[in-house]
Amino acid sequence: MPTRPRAQVLETLSRRAFHEALPPDWRIQDPHREHGLDARVQPVERRKAQGPAFFASIEPTDDGQGDDTGVSVTFRTERLREYLDAAHPVMLVGFHAPTNGLFFAWVHRLAASHSAEERMRWDFQKNVRLRLEDALRAREPDELLEEVREFFGAREAMPPPAPIRVRLELPPGDISQEVHDAVASWMDTARPRVRLESAQAEVVLDVAADWRSIRLECADLRHALPTSLPPEPTAEQAAGVVRLIASMALSLAGLRHDAAALLVEALHASAWPESIVARLLLQPVVWNVLFATEDFQDVLGAAEVLAARELTPQALLAARVGLEVLRSRPDVRRSEAPQRYRAMLALLLERTNEAAARGALHAHLAHHLRVSGLGREAVHHLRLAAMNDLGHLQRDDWWSGMAGALLLRGCARQAVACYAYAATLTEDRSVTALLAGAYFRLRRFGDAGRLFAQWFDRNPELEPRRVLEHFTTPLLEQTFGSGRRQVGRAWRRAAEAAAIEDPRRQVDALQEALQLDPLCELAWAHFAQLQAEMNTETGANWWLARAVLTGHRDVTACFKAMESLNHASGQAPGLLRISILWLALRHHGERFYEEAERHFTSDSEGDPSGGYLEYLRGLEEPARTFFRHLDGTDDRVLQDG
Repeated sequence: MPTRPRAQVLETLSRRAFHEALPPDWRIQDPHREHGLDARVQPVERRKAQGPAFFASIEPTDDGQGDDTGVSVTFRTERLREYLDAAHPVMLVGFHAPTNGLFFAWVHRLAASHSAEERMRWDFQKNVRLRLEDALRAREPDELLEEVREFFGAREAMPPPAPIRVRLELPPGDISQEVHDAVASWMDTARPRVRLESAQAEVVLDVAADWRSIRLECADLRHALPTSLPPEPTAEQAAGVVRLIASMALSLAGLRHDAAALLVEALHASAWPESIVARLLLQPVVWNVLFATEDFQDVLGAAEVLAARELTPQALLAARVGLEVLRSRPDVRRSEAPQRYRAMLALLLERTNEAAARGALHAHLAHHLRVSGLGREAVHHLRLAAMNDLGHLQRDDWWSGMAGALLLRGCARQAVACYAYAATLTEDRSVTALLAGAYFRLRRFGDAGRLFAQWFDRNPELEPRRVLEHFTTPLLEQTFGSGRRQVGRAWRRAAEAAAIEDPRRQVDALQEALQLDPLCELAWAHFAQLQAEMNTETGANWWLARAVLTGHRDVTACFKAMESLNHASGQAPGLLRISILWLALRHHGERFYEEAERHFTSDSEGDPSGGYLEYLRGLEEPARTFFRHLDGTDDRVLQDG
């Protein structure tokens, strides 16, 4: 009789031990195994939920790294970062087979229990070994429930917003009462946040006597929107259009999530082939309702309805909204949303026979795959896009996309050729920046510097990452020179250097690693701080280089680079400050301000803020204004270049 593999036996034993350690009436399900989560746990008593759910990631081991006091297990750092950003609590569980020990830790508490140096290494290590010492079997159910509720405490403590009052004025006629009842029933699903009123209201929808327009009043907005309705519409037609415009009005009034949910409900009820609502859905402005929420689930709901009813052009617009949401939400990129988005595009491809539409879908899918780091798949779909529609070969964005995908595959010379050809198809200087960025990544700093200078000169539409690379290129060229990157050797030397205790010897070892590869992130994680401490006059240069190369994962680098520029004056330091801030907020959001406060508090006496946080937040608006042309773009696309 064949024996089962050891790993399978360990997994079975660990899951059985986990189930036995929890109360028997708690509901335990297998949720998203592809995300490293082994169980979704819902505390239940007498078939009623006793609190919000939490998730568990279980790691078994049968080696000697465990006893009756705890167990040491290895977790992938990529997963830990996902769990730290998750909207729900995640429990890391370690199972030690020889002793049947079961120990755990909440991921959101791990950061506080590790030093800043240890947390920083998580950004550059593939795996991290953690010691778990809290025995799961010794914990009472009420204790676990309290810890889960503690995670959600801040959100649950927020007071509910005041309801939005809506007044609907319809022309006299036989169908008006039917339309009013249909809209009221539809709005009732958003109670108590929305109320239909007959007098004072924050939102007014005044339908014209001929049903051809609706006057919308909301705050300072006064606008008449065409309805495309005939002079004598049916009640079903009129109700569908009024619901559509009402969802837009509620979004403008601040109820973004309710408006998106109501829009999806309106599509379920009224979006049919040849319908007036279907024609209105071809207007991109309608889709602002979904984009404003940045809720990927609403986008999927709308796209799936439209795809099922073979409303392909409308579903394509929904797909574009989904891509914009993925661009604007770093946390969404690390959830199941990217896989569901790709599944949505694949469904649309199955339902579409028209060549141009298939080419557009393949191009969307390729772009998303490239942003997700899947270069091989992106190249495949870009080829299919061109095969379905040769017009793509005349577009610079197709060639730029192919170049970015080839870079991900390691085909550097082909990528440079694609960028160079893309530059011949357009006068857009952003392609020059992409080509310069490719040379930068290839350690051809001389070529990169020349192209960066051409792109930077009197350019009104700069990009933060390219600005930072432009100002960093001379330092890298002067210090390390151009040549071939030896990535593997540099990484190994940087790892060895990190263990050296003597600062000067460590700097020398890190310098050796950077001579092999000046873009080695692990080396810069230590080198910049040591150089800044030893050479205070040039500290800003070293912190700036670290922010350029590690700032997408390293909050500390972003803050220290901005802090080091505080004593410099002139246009260049000011531009660098807002560039760093723009990227820091794009990648880290509020975590950047938390890091700033932590550093400033530890380095100051008396007032922990000293007005510095206010200064940083004051720079946010100038940064967003200066780079407003980048609204709705994805900085990861710029990184790929």
